[in-house]
Amino acid sequence: MLKLLLIFAIAATVVSTTSAFGQISMGASPVEDIKVSIDENGTAHVVHEVTGNATGAVHVEMIVGNLTDFSVTDQAGNSVQYSTIEQSPMSILLLPTQKNVTLVKYNLPNIVSNDNGVWKWDYYAPTDAQFTDFHFPKGVEMVWVLSDDKTTGRPVYLAGKGLRQIGNGMHLAYVINEPETIQTVQWQNQTFNVGIKTLADIGPPAFDQSAKGYAFNIDKPKSFVTVIMPKALLWGPYQATINTNKTLTNEYYDNGTYTWIGLMPAKNGTLQITGTTAIPEFPMFVPLAIAISAVVALRFTNRLSFK
Repeated sequence: MLKLLLIFAIAATVVSTTSAFGQISMGASPVEDIKVSIDENGTAHVVHEVTGNATGAVHVEMIVGNLTDFSVTDQAGNSVQYSTIEQSPMSILLLPTQKNVTLVKYNLPNIVSNDNGVWKWDYYAPTDAQFTDFHFPKGVEMVWVLSDDKTTGRPVYLAGKGLRQIGNGMHLAYVINEPETIQTVQWQNQTFNVGIKTLADIGPPAFDQSAKGYAFNIDKPKSFVTVIMPKALLWGPYQATINTNKTLTNEYYDNGTYTWIGLMPAKNGTLQITGTTAIPEFPMFVPLAIAISAVVALRFTNRLSFK
């Protein structure tokens, strides 16, 4: 009886046929949340939280990859009947149900590959997905979303949270426990610490106050580089060059004292960051104190009557 109901549901939910390609679309698109948790070994643990549909079958598409430990249950862990649709990527058809949420779970072993310390995944979202929520291993502070040709990237600061991807997919990259080098700049009687996060080897800093520039050498092209710049030393907005050629500069986090600057230089060589204001030759509070004193003196003078 169950098989007859399933066959009827499949037949009744054919919603469109495209003769040009000979494709048949079955079932309604799901209302779902896709959650992907990546472990430290590069395995993605996936959960589709599919809202129940009491009037028709629902067609749910999986993420492309080698699926293991596949299960379809309700929220209490009880098995839910489904039909597998033979296509790539794998899809299933859920019968009409009064259940609030159906959980489709599976793993994608080693879907994220390790390339010399950089973990990478060309993620293609299911065609029926509106968004995917990613959670990363402990020790991942930021992720990079690369361009289609992977020559440039945009960093995203996680701050201990996840990442919501909206659209067809993304080229994802990140580093676990990315090493940080602290470079020290002495200016008169002040000391400034500049943090640099990268897997590449870097040279000592060169700070040019008159040119409003901060530079160092880097030995690997297309390396992810994050410069954590103290704003008291060099104030943004910032521009960067590699061997005097402009490179994409991303200011992606600011805690009020430091600015995180993300860079992915195409070549090795001298990486220079130029700001708009460098530390003045005297403490920054002096001009402010002078201005405040002038305003106070003016108000005090206006209150006096000289005869």
